[in-house]
Amino acid sequence: MKNFKPLLAILFFISAISSCQGLLIDKISQPTAKIVDFDIDSISLFDITLLFDIEISNPYPVKITLDKIESTFFVENKQLSKTSSDNFSIKAKGKEKTKILVNLKYLDIINIVKDYANKDSLECIVKMLIVIPLPKAVSAVQKDLRFDFELKKDIPALKPELSIANFTVVKPTTSDIQTAINNSKDKNLNVNTITNMFGAILDGKNPVKVIDPSDLDLKLKVNFDVVLKNKTKAEMLFQDLNYDFKLNDSKLVDGYTKDIKNKQGESTIGINNEFSSKALGAAILKAFDDSKGNYSLTGYSMVKFPDKIKKAPIKLNYNEKGAVSIK
Repeated sequence: MKNFKPLLAILFFISAISSCQGLLIDKISQPTAKIVDFDIDSISLFDITLLFDIEISNPYPVKITLDKIESTFFVENKQLSKTSSDNFSIKAKGKEKTKILVNLKYLDIINIVKDYANKDSLECIVKMLIVIPLPKAVSAVQKDLRFDFELKKDIPALKPELSIANFTVVKPTTSDIQTAINNSKDKNLNVNTITNMFGAILDGKNPVKVIDPSDLDLKLKVNFDVVLKNKTKAEMLFQDLNYDFKLNDSKLVDGYTKDIKNKQGESTIGINNEFSSKALGAAILKAFDDSKGNYSLTGYSMVKFPDKIKKAPIKLNYNEKGAVSIK
């Protein structure tokens, strides 16, 4: 019994120390973490980018650096991917907000979701873990703080395809040619000869070139359609198109249009623009000679989805390449 009393004293001392440490931790202000925004940032014809705004507050008089931000993505209750971010620091006694962008590929989603083509939207669940290490003065009691979040978001089920159709360049009139000649250095050019030359070029023929087409600043009208088809049941209404269009890697036109015809599963965006004959270098002339060429389309559209996806329009980015026939 005599030997038992010292053991009780030791156990009581350890218990008292642990209680004091617990009270100390409770009284010390601790860092906090919260998600202030979770939304769709942008989409393209191949992927969707999600945005997380994370706010961390640091009450300590020293800088802290996050151990990690780990996110696991589930689509229709099936795990799609897992991402991890680190090297995010918060200054002493400060509050920092950071944006995290995560990109999800449509093909990866299609591979795990059955009957994808008959879907209009998909439930995306994100399980996020944020680990904040504690300063040495506190870490003897507790090494770090862990924050778990579960976020849910409906995302559109998309499988879009883009093509260029009805590409035509309007032949210039004699009046158009005469105006260009009047504004050129050589005002003695024969208007009929020049008119026939440009007509033959646009017909894909090989005319006798009495002048280099780029010697005139002749405005040529070009018309074509950007056709977007979606192979799922998702509703998407295109509102506009900001575009930069190249033919055979040479810039042809750029601009903005709201000439759009939307119908179920398909949108046709009409382009009506003009370019100068000064742009008729070898690459573009070859496209007219061949009656076909390679195009690249960059830019973006604002697209409206049903409110359950997002109430405001979403930016859809283009960086597309393909073949186009020239009429």
